[in-house]
Amino acid sequence: MDDIPSHKNASLSEIIYAQLKTRLMLGAYLPGDRLSMRKLATEFGTSPMPVREALKRLTSEHAIESAAAKAYNIPKLSNKRAADLFYLRGLLEVAALEAAYDALTPDIIGELSALSDRMLAHLKLRDFPAYMSDNHRFHFLIYGQVGNPDMVFMIQQLWMQTGPSLHLGLQQSSSPAENWNTEHIRFLQAIRASDRQGAVTSMRDDVAWGQDFYST
Repeated sequence: MDDIPSHKNASLSEIIYAQLKTRLMLGAYLPGDRLSMRKLATEFGTSPMPVREALKRLTSEHAIESAAAKAYNIPKLSNKRAADLFYLRGLLEVAALEAAYDALTPDIIGELSALSDRMLAHLKLRDFPAYMSDNHRFHFLIYGQVGNPDMVFMIQQLWMQTGPSLHLGLQQSSSPAENWNTEHIRFLQAIRASDRQGAVTSMRDDVAWGQDFYST
């Protein structure tokens, strides 16, 4: 689900940047993975120049790190930095939910419910990439109702930095995989019961998993 800019004047480097950013948000790369400029240029069917520009931009946003010549790494975050980033995510995402709450129509709630069902099915199969993709859709379907592009952008930046660590946490967690969807289910139950505070609590607890996992 690459988030390709739709503007007809978007440069090639902007398109590559957006696709790599989406992959990072979805945890398509894990901490320590290497990104080769040459391989990416081949994949995107372009010269190295726009790839280099996209990678430099991601480096400036602390999403990747410059390594050897023409190569970049996905950062191996310290536990403290990972926990701090998930903490910031919690602050922003709870605020986004509170701003979006009244705009969550029955149709949107129905879409969220379908996504939750799909996520549970993915987890039972331990299909973590599919889970990560639908988890992204679930959250940003909510945040898309905020009407505050700057807030959504800030949340995206944090997802970009935490996506690899979230995927790694899924792989390393000793708890049953199905538990990862518990707060989504509780969130939907609260929404259907018009329990605003319950929905906020579920959202906070959902994002807090990353903070708790990397704080131990």
